[in-house]
Amino acid sequence: MAFETRHLVKALFDSTTVEAELMGVAALGDVEITATRSAWNGVLWLIQSTVKEGGRPLYSGEELAKLRTDLPIRWS
Repeated sequence: MAFETRHLVKALFDSTTVEAELMGVAALGDVEITATRSAWNGVLWLIQSTVKEGGRPLYSGEELAKLRTDLPIRWS
């Protein structure tokens, strides 16, 4: 199953979505989710633009890189 930016956003920010459920199934190894680097870049832009504290991004580059690595997604 191929995820686009919109699917990644739903999976990461709303646990009640089908996308979040699929992410859980992928974590168990029962399905494979693929996504492009540009889809991830869209998620990064959203997080860095909206999730802020005191006007500064809440997450560091290292934390976001770890999130990407921890997701059950094959990146292309």
